[in-house]
Amino acid sequence: LDAIRRRRSVRRYTDRPVDDADVDELLRLALLAPTGGMAQAWSILVVREPERRAALAELIIRGGAEYFRLVRPAAAGTSPEEHAEWARGYARQALGTYPDVPVWILGLLVPRKVFPPEARALERDADVLSVGFMIENLMVAARAKGLGTVPTVFQWFVEDEFRALFGLPPEVEVPLLTPLGHPEEFPRGLPPALAAIRRPWRTLVHGDAWGNVRAGA
Repeated sequence: LDAIRRRRSVRRYTDRPVDDADVDELLRLALLAPTGGMAQAWSILVVREPERRAALAELIIRGGAEYFRLVRPAAAGTSPEEHAEWARGYARQALGTYPDVPVWILGLLVPRKVFPPEARALERDADVLSVGFMIENLMVAARAKGLGTVPTVFQWFVEDEFRALFGLPPEVEVPLLTPLGHPEEFPRGLPPALAAIRRPWRTLVHGDAWGNVRAGA
C-alpha cells in the first residue's frame, strides 16, 4: 500500500546500476499481473546494452518533443516553428538524464489469436489492458525497492526508427515502456500545474448509477 501511495513519475535519473537480481525479481512480479484467459499476450524486452540504451534514449527524447508540441498549448504570439523549438528544448531539459538510465523495460503486446477472427479488435483491447496491468505491477514493485519508473508512450512518435532499433515484427506492439533506475530524488507531491487540475477522488466515484458521485452537488 505504501508503494502505491508513494509511486511517482520519475524523469530524472542517475547512472547508478540496477542489480540483476532486482531486475529479475521485478520482471517476475510484473508477469504475475492478470491476463484474460491466461492468454499472456505479452512479452518484456529488457534493454541494458549501452549503445542500444543510448539510441533508445535519443528516440524517446525526440518523441517527447513531438508529444509536448502536440499537447502543450503554445505561448501567446509564438509561431508554430517557435513552439516546436520550445518543445525540443523542453524535452531536452525534462528528459535530459535519460541517456544515463541503466535499464529500459518495454512492454510488448504479442497477439495470441485466442478470440475468433470477428472479435480480434476486442482481443487487442483486452491485450493492451493486460500489458498495462503488467507495467503497473512493475512500477509499484520498483517503488518498493526505491527504483524509479514512468509510463512512457513517446515511442509512438518515432515508430519506424524505434521498431527498427529492436527488430520488432509487424504484429508486435509496444503500448508502454519505462525507464528503470535510481532517481536523483523522488518527486514530492505534484507540480503546481498538475495539482491545479487533479480532480478530488470523490468526484470520480459514482454509486450504483452514473451521476451519483460521492462529492454530492
